[in-house]
Amino acid sequence: MKTDWAAALAIAAMLAAGSAVAQTSAAPPAARTAASVETLDYVVQRGDTLIDLATAYMHRPLDYRRVQRENRVANPRRLEIGRTLALPVDLLRADPDEARIAGFRGAATLNQDGRSAVPAAGQAVREGDVLSTGANAFVRLALSDGSHVVVPSNSRVRVSRLRRYAINGAVDHALTVEAGRAESRVTPRRRPGGFAIRTPVSVSAVRGTDFRVSFDDDADRSTTEVLEGAVTIASGDAEALAGVDQGVSAAAGSVRLLPLLPAPALVRPDAPQTQAQVAFDIQSLPGAERYRGRVAQDAGMIEAFAEADSAPGGPLVFGEMEEGAFFLRLTALSPEGLEGKATTYSFIRARNGVGGLASAMDQRDRRRFYRFRWEAEGVGEATFRFQLWREAEDGARDGALLVDQPGLTDEAFTLSDLPPGVYSWRVQGARRRFGRLLEAWSEPQQLRIGR
Repeated sequence: MKTDWAAALAIAAMLAAGSAVAQTSAAPPAARTAASVETLDYVVQRGDTLIDLATAYMHRPLDYRRVQRENRVANPRRLEIGRTLALPVDLLRADPDEARIAGFRGAATLNQDGRSAVPAAGQAVREGDVLSTGANAFVRLALSDGSHVVVPSNSRVRVSRLRRYAINGAVDHALTVEAGRAESRVTPRRRPGGFAIRTPVSVSAVRGTDFRVSFDDDADRSTTEVLEGAVTIASGDAEALAGVDQGVSAAAGSVRLLPLLPAPALVRPDAPQTQAQVAFDIQSLPGAERYRGRVAQDAGMIEAFAEADSAPGGPLVFGEMEEGAFFLRLTALSPEGLEGKATTYSFIRARNGVGGLASAMDQRDRRRFYRFRWEAEGVGEATFRFQLWREAEDGARDGALLVDQPGLTDEAFTLSDLPPGVYSWRVQGARRRFGRLLEAWSEPQQLRIGR
């Protein structure tokens, strides 16, 4: 049975607080007990009393008694201006906060109060809501402090905590990846706030960084990859601190710290995508089990609309895609499921091909005419180049080209009186799209002519 583990320790550099509130990770020596308690330092202002502070910022007005005891305050109604009080974080009130849908694409749903519907840009998201995505679907969630979370395709993420502390406005957010992945870019946060992503087997906690978390339900394993800053990952009693370009593979009660794979590279990065299916050949990268690609209209991947994983050792295939100028973000995945460092390529998608090749013979006035036909594939006017050569008995080309005719505008070409034998022919289509000359050859076709 899977367990949702308790929250991990927070890490990363702390920011100095504004106005009267400063921060520390534990009570000062005078207030420390056997078990160290996380506290927030508060500098007393004119007119402050412990009772007023408890009423304004704590769960209950009577919580002032614990603050009085632990800070050794003689009179809760009289405080020395400028004195620093250590306020236990567990007493501080955190009010509900909101996030908003910054954008989405594809088959995405937002479940609120047990009802699922397609989200709307700008729609409020509250604690307990669930975001789900299908294939090639993405949701971008904007948090109240400027942080962002992307829920990629085939994922389900629950917004488990959205809170803001009353005393200083520090935000405390947590999400749970129930299936698939989540990618987070978190702005630095003041104490006692924080940010965490949970899975059924791990917790990844930060105060400001760029990282990804995924959960594999079949393997009962989660992975965390750190792209900026540092992240603490905990699973049961096991814990690891991952820095930049490191990742953690976590199962129930165990964690493994591993380096991220370097960014992979395309075989032909400048080649336009002209075939019926968009596919990329990738240079083999040692240690990579497969590759992952994401396509967007912008280099920052905000307007992402397609995602695919390659088969082991195979190309990265996206299938059909509309024409345009796009960006591909490419990563490699290790056998442990860790997604490595990314590289981004720009590419042109412009369909340009030649299909429907066929040939026929017509005999007139004791002469044989051979009609070759094809169909242009793509948008815009195209010109064609027709080539024909004779095959030897072993299938090799027998000498030079017999016909090499460029500049054709019709999707047909006729020859007459070819001697008996075996021939091959092909057609090249050419057109200008997006400021580039696109050229593509058809597969060779065979023609046998008898006596």
